[in-house]
Amino acid sequence: MQKSKLTARFRACALVVATAWATSAGAFQVLPKVSDADRKISKLGSNPVLDYLGHWFVGNGIPIMKSPVHEAITLAAIGCGASLGDESDCVTVEAVKEHRVMLYGVRWPDDPPFALSAASPPRIKGCDVKVTLRSTAQPACWWGMFQDAGKQAKAKGAARAPAFGPGDYLLYRSHYGDLQFMHAMGAYDGESAGDTFDRMKMWAKFLWGVASRTTPTGIFIRDLGMDDLAAYFPGDITAMNLFATGIVEVRKDLDKVAIGALLHMVQDSFSKAHVERGPETGATCPGTEFDRPGQIRRFHSYARQSSSLHDKEDTSSSLSLHTLMISPSAVDMSRAFLTMWQQRKSWEETEPLFDCVFQPRDRSATAEAGPYVEVPKPPSGGNDSMTTH
Repeated sequence: MQKSKLTARFRACALVVATAWATSAGAFQVLPKVSDADRKISKLGSNPVLDYLGHWFVGNGIPIMKSPVHEAITLAAIGCGASLGDESDCVTVEAVKEHRVMLYGVRWPDDPPFALSAASPPRIKGCDVKVTLRSTAQPACWWGMFQDAGKQAKAKGAARAPAFGPGDYLLYRSHYGDLQFMHAMGAYDGESAGDTFDRMKMWAKFLWGVASRTTPTGIFIRDLGMDDLAAYFPGDITAMNLFATGIVEVRKDLDKVAIGALLHMVQDSFSKAHVERGPETGATCPGTEFDRPGQIRRFHSYARQSSSLHDKEDTSSSLSLHTLMISPSAVDMSRAFLTMWQQRKSWEETEPLFDCVFQPRDRSATAEAGPYVEVPKPPSGGNDSMTTH
């Protein structure tokens, strides 16, 4: 009888976690990987049963429901040899293992690790303040916090300001707050394209410094002499804390983590749910050997977007259509930045490429949800087709 109850509990919890992940929003979807360290940590935490279920689901269910698009783009850019439209074939166990640190960096903006407040723990079931929060370590807590961030952001939606900022959890800030530039999106409806671009460039310059090993990773970010960046991280936090809190395995390779985080922003800028780009012109980026992508017309913001409509742009089929029709594509531009990094180019040498890829046509254009807002169905008897605006 006891075993039967436990089995039923497992199934019920697994269904809750599965439903949660099936409806979760994000940028180009990522494929979390549960490491041996995650499993060992969960055994030492206070929620071993729930974490076990979460680990089972992350390891077995997400690949079915979530397309590993960021991994596919990155591995194709590295050079897996897949044909156009078949980039998803790049995602193999061997390739993920070989490039796991860079892929961790590519996933980082969607799933940044951070410590929970012991003094004021989140009032969400399944959260353990002793364990670093990330999707693969505390999946139920992660989802609960993601939902909470969304609810709070919608409640603050009328304000022309980010819903979250310094002092709030990274998960809240990166998806719904002031750090949405990490995903090539405006922080709120009405933010100017020029401001979004400037913040993306600030972030890229910092990432390039870490990736090129010219920016110290053990000094507080507020003391690096980057005043604009310090405003986002004013506390006692270093690059190592930011990228690898609780994640010992990647600390010796923060350069790969940083270039991965930069690739995430590059790739997100080609998702139609994030950015509206014009057509390619056949021009070359000034001062470089790389083709120029379609110029950015407008950044979108996430606050009012429908998660389901947003996610439709972030699937493997969308990636295949993108690479078959667009050149240079997200893969091409990821390869361009990887090439500059591998050639050990300085930020000053890389900056023209960044400007070419991200400079908006009109700095005064304001961020908005775009055609990703669900319009309620009209009353019965009328036109009941679903439309967007």
